[in-house]
Amino acid sequence: MRELENPTLTELNELWATLQQPVQTPFQTPAFLHALKATHCRGHNTVLSVISFSNAHQAKQPVMLLPLLRYRRGPLRVLEVPDCGLADQTAPVLDASAGNAADGLLPKAIQAYFSELDDIDLIDVKKLHYRVCGLNNPLFAQSECVLDSQTRRLDLFDDEAGGSWRRKAIYKKVRSKYRKLTEMGVVFEEATTPTERLSLFSVLAGQRCDRFRKLGREDSLQREERASFYRSLAEMETLNSPYRAFALRHGHHIVAALVLMKSETQATPVLISIGDDKWHSYSPGMVLFAKVIEWASEEGVRWFSFGTGEQDYKQRFGGEPLDTRRLLKPLSARGKLFLRAREAHHTAHEVLKIAVGRNRDGE
Repeated sequence: MRELENPTLTELNELWATLQQPVQTPFQTPAFLHALKATHCRGHNTVLSVISFSNAHQAKQPVMLLPLLRYRRGPLRVLEVPDCGLADQTAPVLDASAGNAADGLLPKAIQAYFSELDDIDLIDVKKLHYRVCGLNNPLFAQSECVLDSQTRRLDLFDDEAGGSWRRKAIYKKVRSKYRKLTEMGVVFEEATTPTERLSLFSVLAGQRCDRFRKLGREDSLQREERASFYRSLAEMETLNSPYRAFALRHGHHIVAALVLMKSETQATPVLISIGDDKWHSYSPGMVLFAKVIEWASEEGVRWFSFGTGEQDYKQRFGGEPLDTRRLLKPLSARGKLFLRAREAHHTAHEVLKIAVGRNRDGE
């Protein structure tokens, strides 16, 4: 094992290039990690690093890269796969050339690394899927994992096996809506240059802020470090950036906008906004979502992930629900105390829910 601490974008790209067949989600690409480091690792207590795992006889040929973020949560020294509320999936970066032979070894290698840490109180890794673009996720296999949430994933290659996601009613409906929009002069387009991406992000952020204000909800995109993160990705020239931006445009006006993160085989939408109320009867958000799914299919993407949560609109597009896990592993007395307090709080919350339910039944 080797550790690369506080890496530059060049160092990240060089390390990733040592993998023969890298398999990764968009949230563990060098560009994503670099943008997160630039906007969320400005303090001395937050440090990004990457652990490189190799076979003993091929030290310069890694079989797995594990990005990690060390930070303080109050008195706790915490270790996570970089998330900061920006990643919809956490995982190592795997080398497909290692094949299934590594399945049993990689979870043990991670476990051995964790057992040697003496400067961490708690390992807390959220949003673990059981697969990384078709390969087993060795973090998902850790014994300390607990059920976290649910997500939904659509296999865009399903048609090759006689599947029918394209024939679902929602796609027929949005095609009809899109025809009406195009008759009115609306076009579907991708922002391809840094200037176009930054401009579209600015519009998306403004539309989203207006909508959240009307709903009386806090908009996390108004936090400067979060907006800076997306702007940092949007302005990158590199072809390896996972940031892709799309819009339904009517002249100089944006009817709807969407940002997704894309790797070679996976795409995940992360931001969406809708413009003027006059367009709402045409369901521009649903139309744009469907157009982006079709775009991803044409790009050769296999897995379209809908992100955390099982909202009704996601189910209409097809796919299968997947459980996600959270790795909570205490490495010190302080970490164990935190977990006991967390479990006590969870138990009290469940007891309160039961009591409230009984009171309602008795009314």
